This record gives sequence, C-alpha cells and structure tokens, in this order.
Amino acid sequence: MNPYPKTTAVADPFPAQQAYVAIEQKPRDAAEKRHLQAVRQHVQAHTHTTDLRGLAGAVKKLLGPGYEVGCGSAHIWVRRDGEQQRLAIVADRLTSAYRDWFEPLPDAGATSRTPRKQLPRLGESPAAGPS
Repeated sequence: MNPYPKTTAVADPFPAQQAYVAIEQKPRDAAEKRHLQAVRQHVQAHTHTTDLRGLAGAVKKLLGPGYEVGCGSAHIWVRRDGEQQRLAIVADRLTSAYRDWFEPLPDAGATSRTPRKQLPRLGESPAAGPS
C-alpha cells in the first residue's frame, strides 16, 4: 500500500541547463584558439541540455591531444596537459557566472558582502550608509 497516495512522479526532475563556455586563459597560439572556438560553437549549438556532462566527449574530441577534460555534477573543465590552472569551463548560465580571460572584473560597487559599501537598510537614505 502506498503511504502517499496523492504524490505523483516528476517526469523530468532535472531542468534544462543553458550551457556556455568561458575561456579563462589566453590561448597559446592560433591553433589553440581555433580549437577553443570550435568548442564554443559546439556548446552554443547544444545550449539546452539536461546534463552538461553529456558534452564532455565532444569537447575532448574537438580539443584533441594535449588537454585534460573532466566534469563535475554540472560543469566540464579543461586544462592543458601538465598544468593545474583551468583553461576553460563549460557551465550552466543559470547557476554560474564565469568570465573569459579578456573580460574585466565586475565592479564590486555596493554589495551587502562588502562591509565598507553596504546597501542601505530599510528606512535609511542611500547616502546615509551604515551607522
């Protein structure tokens, strides 16, 4: 006997992810740049997928030898053989915000995490800041 008679099974428990590639290091040469562009084009053609790890095989094939490709639960990382720093990452745009190597860092501005630049509290004017 089912103790939860009013429950129904979820058809698709994993929503589609919006895949994108962030290239975190400057390409070494024109050939590496072409390989990374091929990866980016492939991922852009397959942006909506329920499991990003399914793209790992294609990423490995497009890069060719000389790269290590691995994946976590919702991302794919790429490193050059013998290096520890990540070269690129394929991630979900809805849950992450990686940047390409040439993009500027976002302006920290006023955030609630920066004690010197807190957002105004309810009832305070923006110029007043924290007490």
